Amino acid sequence: MAAVEVVVAEGVEGHVKLLCEHLDEKHRRLVAGLLSEVVGYGGTKWVATVTGLDPKTIRQGRLDLQQGLADCPRGRVRRVGGGRRPLKKAI
Repeated sequence: MAAVEVVVAEGVEGHVKLLCEHLDEKHRRLVAGLLSEVVGYGGTKWVATVTGLDPKTIRQGRLDLQQGLADCPRGRVRRVGGGRRPLKKAI
């Protein structure tokens, strides 16, 4: 497979890194998915390299956007039941 070079305006990588540092995980995933879509072919790999996000996370962001954020509850970072289980159960 041949290497793909993504051409993005100079200085954009720094802005993307800075922006992603200030977002919560939900918004980071959605922005990464959007950037991946905008860049096009090779976008997921480029965004993963710049942000340090897993390519599966970026693809999930693209899927969420394509579905119109139907599965993303407002006011929550994660879906119901997402995340780690508590160490102690509440009584």
